[in-house]
Amino acid sequence: MDLLNHIYWKKKAEFALAEDIYDAWVVFAVEEGVFRYEIGGQTGEAGFADLVLCPPRVLFRRETVTPLTFHYIQFRSNSLEDENLLPPVGKSLINDTKRLASTYAYLRQASEDNDGDSAKWKTHLMMDLWQLYQWESRQNRLMQRKFTEDALMAEAAVLLEDWAGEAVSLRTLAEYLALSPVQLTRRFRDAFQETPSDYLKAIRLKKARDLLLDSGLTLTQIAERCGYENGFYLSRVFSSTMGISPSEYRKRHQV
Repeated sequence: MDLLNHIYWKKKAEFALAEDIYDAWVVFAVEEGVFRYEIGGQTGEAGFADLVLCPPRVLFRRETVTPLTFHYIQFRSNSLEDENLLPPVGKSLINDTKRLASTYAYLRQASEDNDGDSAKWKTHLMMDLWQLYQWESRQNRLMQRKFTEDALMAEAAVLLEDWAGEAVSLRTLAEYLALSPVQLTRRFRDAFQETPSDYLKAIRLKKARDLLLDSGLTLTQIAERCGYENGFYLSRVFSSTMGISPSEYRKRHQV
């Protein structure tokens, strides 16, 4: 994911253009004020803690309701994996406003820096927004998960939780349930709105976080208890998902 442009606007009374079409992804991350938007048939109003995302080559109409302070971020997504990290098109709310305010503060500071490292830090902060959204979405799904009428998929979820500490594969689970891996993935996603692989990874990483904070185990020992081949592989998965290494996570959060 490549950051193309970042502009911090403070108390903007009105937009110079009431509508525009961009060649890349664009997000308006609102710190203060309210504006109306229309993106691909979606309409609404956005204010503090809202991220309004517009994909490339889609008409973006907007109108300020009150003077608007926001971050304009334009970026290019290079892969399907990147796009899966993004919030949905239109408006998304971030609930952790303390963490969000901190990210915005660093973005404001980076917007004033002209050194060669500013672009790198802006990219890091942009990714922090996406990861924060995905983390909250994941937690909301876990807390609000609805009963599924697909009894086989309910069993699959229980098995994934039971087997999370072992080196279980998707093929092994599918064979146990007399399904093909493709059938399992499709039915599981229909039941729980995520793939069995993502579900298993979330369970394992939660256990890894708990062990990092509540034990003195080495990373290799934690990996063995969380179903990963070794500490190196756990570190790679942990860092790419959480945006921080296991050792740094332990140092920052352990009491």
